[in-house]
Amino acid sequence: MTNSTETELKELMLDEDFTSLQNLVNEEVNLMDILRVSHKELQHSNFLAWFFNPTESHNLGDFALKEFIKIYFKENQFQNLGNETGLSVFDFVQLDFDDLEIRREYKNIDLIFLSRQNEFCIVIENKIYSPEKKGQLEKYRKLIESEYPDFKHKIYIYLSLYDQQISESEQDNYVQLNYEHIIKLIEQVISSQRLKLADKTRFVFEQYLQTLKSMLNKNEEIEKVAQQLYKKYKSAFDLVFKYSVPTDSSEIWNKIQNLISSEKSIKPFQSSKTYIRFQPNYLYDNLQTLKDVGLVSQTDDLTDNWMFLFEFNLRNNQVTFDCKIGLGEQEAREKLYEIYKKNNDVFTKVVKANGLLRPQWHQAFQKQILTKTDIEKYFENDNNDIEQIVEKRFRELIDKDLPKIIERINQEIKNGSR
Repeated sequence: MTNSTETELKELMLDEDFTSLQNLVNEEVNLMDILRVSHKELQHSNFLAWFFNPTESHNLGDFALKEFIKIYFKENQFQNLGNETGLSVFDFVQLDFDDLEIRREYKNIDLIFLSRQNEFCIVIENKIYSPEKKGQLEKYRKLIESEYPDFKHKIYIYLSLYDQQISESEQDNYVQLNYEHIIKLIEQVISSQRLKLADKTRFVFEQYLQTLKSMLNKNEEIEKVAQQLYKKYKSAFDLVFKYSVPTDSSEIWNKIQNLISSEKSIKPFQSSKTYIRFQPNYLYDNLQTLKDVGLVSQTDDLTDNWMFLFEFNLRNNQVTFDCKIGLGEQEAREKLYEIYKKNNDVFTKVVKANGLLRPQWHQAFQKQILTKTDIEKYFENDNNDIEQIVEKRFRELIDKDLPKIIERINQEIKNGSR
């Protein structure tokens, strides 16, 4: 340790912002943490059942469920919620859910919302940290299809703390949402002017909201102070990270981020704790052509374009790279879907069981970067070459796979513009 780093460490220990950060972390303790239930799916499902029930003591009526659906529509370009038995905006605005019945753990299904007058059903499989169990989503869907065959709207939702990979056979049937959706919903309930929340009810919502933000590292005040401290004492923090948790998967994540930042043929794109994204320079170099063929709108500069998705994700104890069709104008999404479908020798994941374009994220190409075995060996300290493995597979992706993807897109664009 150099003298300058040692000095930084000492200054950090005495810094008022560091003391403030410690106090903020201590203040993050909430009721669910005290009861030691914040990590348990059962308690979260119980809260959601109470929260969405229109007859409960919070006096929300069907406001929570309607806002839950509205948020989905607004964030997904007003696409239907669910597949062919899902819900359109036009159908939604005609519904009320005064007769809503909520079932808990009915034949092991976490949550079922039933409105018989609307022939409406939502199934929610709720996951906090555990992954999907083999075959359970298909089992639940077939059960609902059997018990409510005449219902017009049958919606299947896979709700998880972070985005998770679910079985490919059910990706066309289940809408994937994470708890950031619930955070937005509760924030809207708390801030709504038309709701007259009792103090005790508001306290319950605020405590649960704080629980979710803590679990998802969403405390903005803590984040701001932490970023300021890291910028000020970077050398000291880097030293602490180096010697504290050598097997933390953040090292893998940081390696991928550094590789993206140093690669000249791509640009970093909006990332999260689960996804690291980039955009190929090809998109920027051919932006006008993409606009001319209708794959990009005339006002789009790509800085917030979610249709061309190139992303690494770390979940289910592995790292994969995915090329997906993300959110965007439906006509443009369908054009890109046709391009990928024509070239399914490269885009091997694009054709799904029902042959339809999924309403949210449609996977077209996937490459394994780290297997479960790689990760397990890394955690057990048996694999000190994990960064070299990541770099090798990253280079294969950039030098071999990405050029094929771009070549096929470019070829189809040229054919289409003739």
